[in-house]
Amino acid sequence: MQANTESVKKWFETELHVSRETLSRLEHYADLVVKWQPSINIVGASTAEDVWARHLQDSAQIWPHLADIAQKPDTKIVDFGSGAGFPGVVLSILGANHVTMMESVTKKTVFLTEACRVCGCLDKTRVARERIEAAKPENADIITARAFAPLPKLLEMGQRHLKPGGKYVLLKGRAFESELADARDAGWRFSVTTFPGLVDPEGVVMILEGVER
Repeated sequence: MQANTESVKKWFETELHVSRETLSRLEHYADLVVKWQPSINIVGASTAEDVWARHLQDSAQIWPHLADIAQKPDTKIVDFGSGAGFPGVVLSILGANHVTMMESVTKKTVFLTEACRVCGCLDKTRVARERIEAAKPENADIITARAFAPLPKLLEMGQRHLKPGGKYVLLKGRAFESELADARDAGWRFSVTTFPGLVDPEGVVMILEGVER
């Protein structure tokens, strides 16, 4: 996978124009994921050998769609079901100023805290070990999620955490069209924009705005 890793690093440099320091932080993060994987299984076993493409690049593809607002000092991003930090930690490394990662599994929150420490992001992140349904409202400008929940359930959970005028920036797989239909059938109204997935050709980056019920 070395050749693939190098091509993904080049993508970060040429497409996202990351600095040498940012790329170094991403390298530390990738190394940490590989180091912790055998003990706590934080990513799928079939993807662990290609962390750079399957996880870092997959997460980072949403950055161009929220970078302008995410880098403002008062913008709050809330990442649902962060797991190993995809995309929450990646967004923080890339420059997001305030990322709250909501994850209820203790061993994963321990990893998230360590990842933020190693990558120098502790001052820009908060790890919330609580269930999304029970947490106090976050008043988020942006809610992100990757491989988390079907869209109707995600919107149900997110309605109390997204501030008026906020938006969802989501990574969705091949079933995204049926998820959109299910959400509308459940009474949700929104405007949606999708962009072809970079890593998963059947997936999309999905942006939902004006969400209401």
